Amino acid sequence: MSLNSLVNEKKLKRHHIEEKIDESDINIYDLPDPVLALIISFLPTKEAIRTSLVSKRWQHLWKDISKINLKEEYREIQLFREFVSKLLVVFDCLNFTKFSFSCYVRENATKVDEWLCGFINPRIEELSLDLELIEKPLVFPHHLFTFARLTKFHLNMDHVLDLPSSIFLPSLRSLSLKNIIFPDSSSADRLFSGCPSLEELTLIYCNWMNVKAITISSPLLQKVVIRDYKYDDDFSDSDYQSDEEDEEYDDGIGSQNGSKCCEIVVGGTNLKSFSYGGFPGNDYSLLSSNSVIEATINIDSPHDWFDDKDWEPLKDAGCFVSSLLEKLSCVERLRITETTFWVLKIRESLLWDVPVFSNLVEFRLFSDSPSELSYEPLLEMLKKTPCLRVISFENGVYMPIDRANMDPLPMCFKTHLKTIRIYNCGGLEKELHGIKILLQSATVLKTLHVRCRLYTLDKYSGTKKEVNTTEVYEKILKFPRASVNCELEFD
Repeated sequence: MSLNSLVNEKKLKRHHIEEKIDESDINIYDLPDPVLALIISFLPTKEAIRTSLVSKRWQHLWKDISKINLKEEYREIQLFREFVSKLLVVFDCLNFTKFSFSCYVRENATKVDEWLCGFINPRIEELSLDLELIEKPLVFPHHLFTFARLTKFHLNMDHVLDLPSSIFLPSLRSLSLKNIIFPDSSSADRLFSGCPSLEELTLIYCNWMNVKAITISSPLLQKVVIRDYKYDDDFSDSDYQSDEEDEEYDDGIGSQNGSKCCEIVVGGTNLKSFSYGGFPGNDYSLLSSNSVIEATINIDSPHDWFDDKDWEPLKDAGCFVSSLLEKLSCVERLRITETTFWVLKIRESLLWDVPVFSNLVEFRLFSDSPSELSYEPLLEMLKKTPCLRVISFENGVYMPIDRANMDPLPMCFKTHLKTIRIYNCGGLEKELHGIKILLQSATVLKTLHVRCRLYTLDKYSGTKKEVNTTEVYEKILKFPRASVNCELEFD
């Protein structure tokens, strides 16, 4: 090929490239109005409205946006109220399909009722309401609970939820309730039975004291997340009082604390994921647990009460965990906290009753400090996981220096355990000893992954000390390994 031909070919290629660039370099002003409105919808609501200043053509484009997000800032209360009231006047509320609203209600319940009635329309597909500091009951538009298009609904409201007599949300797939106080059993039952397409259910700090028993079931339900209240300074043995004392101090709304609790059955034949956190104040059970693949159990318990093994609520929590583990014995992935183990150990008979997890392949242990490898509940749990392939210590691991091995050694360490992950390693001598024991024990291990924390905290002086990660990793590299195929990964 001649030099001229080569030059001409390069020019032709450059021409084609320039043409493609010109074709892709589309001016935003050339886009049709519906496309521009869709783009503007991704902006925060106030920013979307400001686009009306771009040009005369853009003056009304924001009125066709499909999403509204209104959040009250604590220092801009009056400005927020004025903005919302003006927006309700000029905006066509039938246009948007996603609405998010967050505010401090205080004494303005009537005004908030007016806003919600104005903004909430039957075309809404995703609705999120966070309403705090409520002094008087709010009145939701009753047609809200019969929206045919609503697929996602989040409601955070620390007050009694007044529900209509008729509830039917045929398209609702995701329901999240936080701080809700259910008025009675029939209202709660109407709500959950009126969601036949429900796939995800989240219940955070809900108050069930006015509900005796309820079954929450849906044939499509796949994921359930429950979070109960933590025990705090206001919760004490005085809360475990007689029925007569309960009636004497009853405020009409009820409290999560005390001997009264609700029997709550949740689940469905397609349930895949179950998560529980908090301190059990209600009696939970799973309708059908054989389908559950992954589970999380996180029992909150105050450390300063750990020595009081005779404290009745802790014993009850142990029974609750034992029952839950029995129901979840078919899971493949399990996340659990060390405090959950602790309440289980309150009654030693419960510890021996831990079921065999024949399908469990991944186990993650969460703790406030490095987990002890010789901790009896941990060893008992690992003994019941014969097919375990992956174990993660989310906040480090250690072994007392005077312990030379894991006794007894769980069978999975000899047959199935392929991956060990250790996060937040502090590089202390006892932590390194724990890693050494793991490497010596896991005979079929393929990967040990270690991630160090940046600092360790001296518990006496409170001072931070930087972790020398290079030194830690070099020490680990020198440890003998039972598995010749084991590779070390440092992050």
